[in-house]
Amino acid sequence: MKSGAKGVIAGAVVICIVLFIGMCLFIGSFSIVEPTYMAITRNTISSVVDKEKIYFEGRHFIGVANEFITFPMAWQLIEYTDDEDVGGKVDYVCKVEDTALDAGTSEGLRVTVEVSVYFSISPDQLVDFYTTYNTNYQDSIANECKRVLKDTVAKFKYEELFKGRLNITKAMTTELNKALSRRRCILQKLLLRGIGFTKNLENKIEESVIADQAKAQNEYRSQISKIVAETESLRKSYSFLINEVIAAANSNATIITEEARAYSVSVLAQSTATAWQKYQSITELEPAELLRVQWARALGSASKADSLALGYDKIGSKFVQNVHDV
Repeated sequence: MKSGAKGVIAGAVVICIVLFIGMCLFIGSFSIVEPTYMAITRNTISSVVDKEKIYFEGRHFIGVANEFITFPMAWQLIEYTDDEDVGGKVDYVCKVEDTALDAGTSEGLRVTVEVSVYFSISPDQLVDFYTTYNTNYQDSIANECKRVLKDTVAKFKYEELFKGRLNITKAMTTELNKALSRRRCILQKLLLRGIGFTKNLENKIEESVIADQAKAQNEYRSQISKIVAETESLRKSYSFLINEVIAAANSNATIITEEARAYSVSVLAQSTATAWQKYQSITELEPAELLRVQWARALGSASKADSLALGYDKIGSKFVQNVHDV
């Protein structure tokens, strides 16, 4: 084989090798960020971190001699509890302690607190977060949460811890949110699972609860007595008003009845007078004779009043007889 042909073949081989290496380097320049993770790039030779760009899930071209440093985007759990099963149910566990958190009240009394803290790393501050903690941030964050929680509990008395659980949760959330924000994290959720007291504290709490219940019962009884007294006063007042209304109604009814009776007597007298006038006009009787007719009718009446009103004599009796004869 001629030397020229050999040179061409050697050149082709070199080109193939270069292309193969270039292809391998090109393929190796791609890297994947898994779902629910975010990442920054670091040069494997100089260890310099790219502070300009944050990568999220997917395949990315990051160049040769660069690698991804990944952090979870999902909520991470920090758990202080005696329940051994809680941590196993969470995908992203920052730290789980198998004992409740030891703390003290403002009086210096010992209590235990079970708390679940869910947080996430702020994507906008991921580079600063890595600069501060590198990839071993779990212990630092967990210790900071422990300190804040214990300091928050120490602001309350044991009675407040027992009766004001919602206020305790709000205070813990507020303080822990501030602390995690300073460490470039976001507090997502805080669960106060339980507060444990010593036997002496439990006895004090029981006595306090009994005293509060007795006080509440006395207040209820006082309120009930007050309501009963007000009800009785209202009943008497209403009874008086009802009696007044009934008396007024009876009085009005009596007046109306008497007025109706007087009116009826007046109408009857008027109608009777009119009837006698017509009778006198028809019979053309003189007044004396008309009076005799009235006497005669009274004699035939069974009414005692008519007999008392009658003042007749023999002439009247005769007149009545004559009238009947006619």
